[in-house]
Amino acid sequence: MKVAPAPTNVQDGLMAQQKYVVPATLPDADFSDIGSIVSQISGTPSSFVAIVETTLQWFKAGETLKSTTLRESLPFLNAADSNSDITIVTDLARDKRFKDHIFVTTGPSLVFYAGVPLIDQKGSRLGTLIITDNKPAKLDNGQLNALQALGRQIVSLMEVADIAARLKRKQSEFNMAFADLGKVAHLASHDLKSPLNNIISLAQLLKEDYVPQLDEDAQEYIEYLGTAAHHLADLVSGVLSYTKMAQVVVEPKELVQVAAMIEEVIEQLDLPEDFTVSYPKSDLNIYTSRNALKQIFSHLLHNAARNKKDGALKVDIVYNAGNGAFTCEVKDPGLTIAPEDMEKVLGLFEKLHVKTNGKESLGADLAIAKRLVEKLDGTLMVNTEVSQGSSIRFTLPE
Repeated sequence: MKVAPAPTNVQDGLMAQQKYVVPATLPDADFSDIGSIVSQISGTPSSFVAIVETTLQWFKAGETLKSTTLRESLPFLNAADSNSDITIVTDLARDKRFKDHIFVTTGPSLVFYAGVPLIDQKGSRLGTLIITDNKPAKLDNGQLNALQALGRQIVSLMEVADIAARLKRKQSEFNMAFADLGKVAHLASHDLKSPLNNIISLAQLLKEDYVPQLDEDAQEYIEYLGTAAHHLADLVSGVLSYTKMAQVVVEPKELVQVAAMIEEVIEQLDLPEDFTVSYPKSDLNIYTSRNALKQIFSHLLHNAARNKKDGALKVDIVYNAGNGAFTCEVKDPGLTIAPEDMEKVLGLFEKLHVKTNGKESLGADLAIAKRLVEKLDGTLMVNTEVSQGSSIRFTLPE
């Protein structure tokens, strides 16, 4: 049997094919549907898509053949021109490339052949849309144009399948990375918090029991020690909270009663006795993620409590819904932000020019709340006035 010469871009096709994901087992449902469409367009009983691989050629849309070796099937692939034109052989028994081929001399005893090359945007040959019949056939211009258009759709289908498969792999990799990050953060927080708590306790004991025996420098060192330990403990807690936020699922959405949600958050937070929260006791319900909204309120109120100065503090929460959006404002009179810090106030552990209650950083709460709001396709911003404190305003689509 004489084998037809290989097209010049077959090797490019073999390389290009490696980036596409086309399972080489049974025909996919989409390709089977294409086979049915091709048979209807051409009026022939058999059609299939030949996918180029390094050692095999897979037939993805045919009933006549499932798969065969590249050596046996290469003539049918190579018969199609390497450009975008359709190659037609009306009588395979009279064509020197096929007359001795097993597909012609024995089963399935093919007579007619038409090949539409499948070429990607870079011009690489990925395979061939092959139409066969066991009797002579003829295709008119309308059928030829339809087959060429279908060939382009097959290439698009391969590209979409490849993108979907790659995204699925990336999603799996990200899920594994998040899971590992959560485990590391959890272990690190527990391993770090225990000695940090010991340092904080010992520093406090030194202050209470030995201050009269220490000079001013020693007392200042102990104060530095306690402050640094508290700061590091806040960093550890913030990192752990941030990794948990990355895994917060914002679906499924459900009807949430806002007032009941705020009350639940207040009960679960360990807020100071002189810290009060005012909010409307309405029956307003919004359609959103319960878990995400709960975390948003939790972080905003925890941020207010964490940065509370000496004395009582009242935080006011106002909200409304309308025109397909839920808008909420948390007014915190105890939080003042310098103008030069406004651009970085929503950053993670950003240092501020003015200390708040002895702290140089707002921690992770505002950064986490902002990212949770964005996961719900909303927006969050901070407004501040030195005399009136700050307000955090966020909007969520319903």
